[in-house]
Amino acid sequence: MSILGVLPFVVYFSIYPIYQGDFSNKHFTPKQLERFPNKLTLSIVVLPGCPYCHETISFMNALISREPKLHIRYVVVSESMAPLSLFSSKLDKRISVIRAKNQKNWIIMAHGGFPCMMISEHSKIIYAWENDFFGVRAIDDYLGRNN
Repeated sequence: MSILGVLPFVVYFSIYPIYQGDFSNKHFTPKQLERFPNKLTLSIVVLPGCPYCHETISFMNALISREPKLHIRYVVVSESMAPLSLFSSKLDKRISVIRAKNQKNWIIMAHGGFPCMMISEHSKIIYAWENDFFGVRAIDDYLGRNN
């Protein structure tokens, strides 16, 4: 009988899991090896063939729809320009997509984990998050700086 009482919760959390990043704000500040925009910007550092990187697209589209004044950009770590269209064709037009000119620097700044979200302001990195830790607390930090 108690299994039937717990079953709805198990089904719900299997469909809508609680992420570690929703409870913690485990960020890091990487050594800055590239120049960032002067205005407050959320940069999502991605690889072309990374399925987790492509999963961020719907989330970022929803975020920019909810907060249209945000500055969000995707930095694609790729040697060619071709993979940029994989992202730009699916992203809201207010989200820019650029190619990382020095791929090695971006890989080092992302600590080798992709996608990596970085908040910068005044051309300097403030914080960065691995994918698992970019949750509601990280977004609140970004939105709080934007208001």
